[in-house]
Amino acid sequence: MTPQVQGVKEAYDEHFVLDNKLTLEWYPQRVAELSAGASMLELGLGHGYSTSYFARRFKPYVVIEGSPEMIARFRARFAISDVQIEQGYFEDFTTDRRFHNIVMGFVLEHVDDPAEVLSRYRELLVPGGSVFVAVPNAESLHRRFGHAAGLLSDITALSQADLDFGHRRYFTVRTLSQLVEASGYSIQKTEGLFLKPITTQQISDLRLPQATLQAMMIVGVDYPELCNSILMQLRPA
Repeated sequence: MTPQVQGVKEAYDEHFVLDNKLTLEWYPQRVAELSAGASMLELGLGHGYSTSYFARRFKPYVVIEGSPEMIARFRARFAISDVQIEQGYFEDFTTDRRFHNIVMGFVLEHVDDPAEVLSRYRELLVPGGSVFVAVPNAESLHRRFGHAAGLLSDITALSQADLDFGHRRYFTVRTLSQLVEASGYSIQKTEGLFLKPITTQQISDLRLPQATLQAMMIVGVDYPELCNSILMQLRPA
């Protein structure tokens, strides 16, 4: 395993905190509710939670993953045998198949050229199909508070945890909208993921009940500009 892959793999465990758990349990449900058609292509395994959810709800269902170590990690953690995983880079993947739904969950902040990835996969949709994109939001409420308090000098700055994850950038609703529209899409829906007012550690220290945490997800749907992450449903323009 290369040091870079090993570092990212370890970061996925070290930084798997409350934010990740809430978001990864929530956004696949939103995608499934907004989706139409039975087939799905997903880019990346990540923590594996979205893959586990989608595998039980979409057929055919294909996942592209560049790291054999991440594939082995998924196979060891999830007892799901019928996931079709294609090993390779997103930028190189080709197929004659077309899909009703394509999911890029927390992918565009990692890749060298987000516009190239968006443009490439637009061609793999069936007519009327959707691409779903989820990305971290630089202008989330807790980052705005941190910036106003002088704790975050640059609201778009990447933290050490971001760098450990291999993040290259943050997005805002405005910059993501500009990117997807320039890549040939129209925006069907924009939602917020996790209306987070304070830091993860502060939320954890408060030991909030699950109902309150879920309320942060439910209310956040209508406030993408303030949420921890942004979810968009796209269709070719």
